[in-house]
Amino acid sequence: MAAETEQSTPGQTIARREERSQTNWIATIRLRDNTEIPCTVKDVSKSGAKIGVPGSQSLPDVFMLRIIGRDFLCLVRLAWRRGDYAGVRIERVGKLPKPAGTGDGSGFSNGARAEAGGIGVPSRKRGISNF
Repeated sequence: MAAETEQSTPGQTIARREERSQTNWIATIRLRDNTEIPCTVKDVSKSGAKIGVPGSQSLPDVFMLRIIGRDFLCLVRLAWRRGDYAGVRIERVGKLPKPAGTGDGSGFSNGARAEAGGIGVPSRKRGISNF
């Protein structure tokens, strides 16, 4: 793959091993204590990404990066930090599991739907008692 270069500061060129694709994805950083920090993914390659996150927000060396709307979850390692941007190396990529159920959007595995006026729980139809 052709190496790509990027201007970081005037007169300084950074060589890239892989071509980066410009993006503007919405994402969240998930920390070990389940804290989520909103961010954006500005560019991405096979091995890394540039994320936009406020410079005042501290980041650990390793964290999870979830791409909203694409159902990707990445384990990433912080590579660099400059102002409101950070570079991360992608260590592992996973696809988020689909919610349990049949995929009909009801959230019920047997396909049952809540009756009108219910509280989201399928009703049990009661038959006539034999007593």
